[in-house]
Amino acid sequence: MKPKMLASEAASFLNISLQALHKQLKTKELKHYKAQNKTYFEHETAQSIFKLNLNPTCIVWQNLKGGVGKTNLTFSTAIRLSLYGAKVALIDLDQQGNLTQACGVDAEETPVLIDIINDQDLKIEECMVPVIGGIDILPSRIENAVLDNVIIINQLRVEKELCRRVNTLKEKYDFIFIDCPPSLGATVNAASLAADFILVPVDPEKFSLSGLNVTLKELESNLGPKFDMKFNIKILLNKFDGRTSLSHSVLRSLFDEPEYRDKLIKTFIRTSQEFPNTIAKGKTIFDFFKNSTAREDIDLLTREIIEMCSKPEKTKETKSAERDALLNA
Repeated sequence: MKPKMLASEAASFLNISLQALHKQLKTKELKHYKAQNKTYFEHETAQSIFKLNLNPTCIVWQNLKGGVGKTNLTFSTAIRLSLYGAKVALIDLDQQGNLTQACGVDAEETPVLIDIINDQDLKIEECMVPVIGGIDILPSRIENAVLDNVIIINQLRVEKELCRRVNTLKEKYDFIFIDCPPSLGATVNAASLAADFILVPVDPEKFSLSGLNVTLKELESNLGPKFDMKFNIKILLNKFDGRTSLSHSVLRSLFDEPEYRDKLIKTFIRTSQEFPNTIAKGKTIFDFFKNSTAREDIDLLTREIIEMCSKPEKTKETKSAERDALLNA
């Protein structure tokens, strides 16, 4: 994997000219590369270029219906965030380990969540496995299938098991992405309680809205009163195909129902075989220079997440008040 941020894309995000961006790269002597008449850079340079001001945020990707593309979205969005300079911790909770495999990590010799729960001396931050610049993962393997039983038998406090560990990761990472299995249980509930945002991908297939409805009801019954169901739960339409009536029907339903519309992410992801094809090759959709719908859509989603999780900019009045306070101290 060698994902790339094109200089032209960076200039667009920063709302500056490409010439001005090239000048920054050269003046600051930032590492960058050229190929196919294009300039690009990676995570380390992105940190210096973008300088994002983010609130450390835990986003849980969850849907009780399987096959909605959670893992592809989790992986691709994490890659793009790293190319904007963010540091991302991935936690794979699915015993199938699809996110672990997408990251090219062999989990057989590394601790997974069941090991950390069973051995309190294991610290989650020390068990993270490097993937690429800006991204580490707590991998998963089949042993995680018994996590629910361990939590219940040992009478562990579900609301505490992931929360304190996620809070520890927030000291080092801008984002913690948790990829959940499509199931109910103590582990998924623990992930929900650790979340700042829960992102529910929906695909335009039969029973997709019924799956969404069950997921939202389950979240509402499990989450505490401090969790804002309207603000903190986001719905993302994935695998949208403009050629099919079913895609348009599901999109209309999401807009027509206030319960869904208020939670809907503005970006929707068009169907693309590029997601599974690149992962199968051990690549990412951002390894290549060629533009694509997958690349465009994930970039828009990433920008929306960055906006959602950015610290508010200080107003002139706030800056002036802070300066006066310093002068009068």
